Amino acid sequence: MPIRLTGLLCGGLLLITGATAASAVAAAPIKAQIRVEGTAKTLVATRTVELADAPIIKDGNPAHSCAGQTALGALQAGTGGNWMGTWYEGLGYSADTIKGFKPAGSDYFELWVDHKLSQVGLCGANLKTSDSVLLFVQHCTYDPTIQACPHPETPLGIRAPSTLRKGRIGTLHVVDYDAQGKTTPEPGATIYANGKRLGKTDKHGVFLFKGRTKGVAKVYASKTGFARSEVADLRIR
Repeated sequence: MPIRLTGLLCGGLLLITGATAASAVAAAPIKAQIRVEGTAKTLVATRTVELADAPIIKDGNPAHSCAGQTALGALQAGTGGNWMGTWYEGLGYSADTIKGFKPAGSDYFELWVDHKLSQVGLCGANLKTSDSVLLFVQHCTYDPTIQACPHPETPLGIRAPSTLRKGRIGTLHVVDYDAQGKTTPEPGATIYANGKRLGKTDKHGVFLFKGRTKGVAKVYASKTGFARSEVADLRIR
């Protein structure tokens, strides 16, 4: 059981188990985004999925049902069902293995929605159109003194211009999101473009990128102790 989610069980017990029973009138489909980061690589690149208002039962037990328009529904759609999880009463399904990858030891997949740490589990995170779901491996060494992970990982974000003329220089900004969604510039983050390492951000979280070849540069940021950023498409004209 993820350490940072154990507290959810107390509040979750107030919820109806499998509180995702179909309503009398099905809601219209919604579209949301999902991305899943493993330890060494991206397991699910950012993609938009359409979520129907239909229950998801992973383990074959009808009592273990989650609504389709939740973070669990996004995981189901984004992986084509290629995930495995454990059902917990009051919390719903965890994500134990995604696309064949299982976090080691006490590590686990942590859920963020719209750049904020989710305060509920996959089944309880109801989505609306345009919401973004992120799952990444949280490396946690539990400290009983503070009853938490002392240095939890947080995700990076990258901000890049959508277009850049060949030969010109564009500015990339790398930020770190805290659990409440507040951003701060992240110095020393490594920038990659189309898989090639380019350099690191300065003390202001800035990297100057020169457009050398026409086409689309897929840029992202990485740094030890943080989840990789999303990939931004920078078109060089």
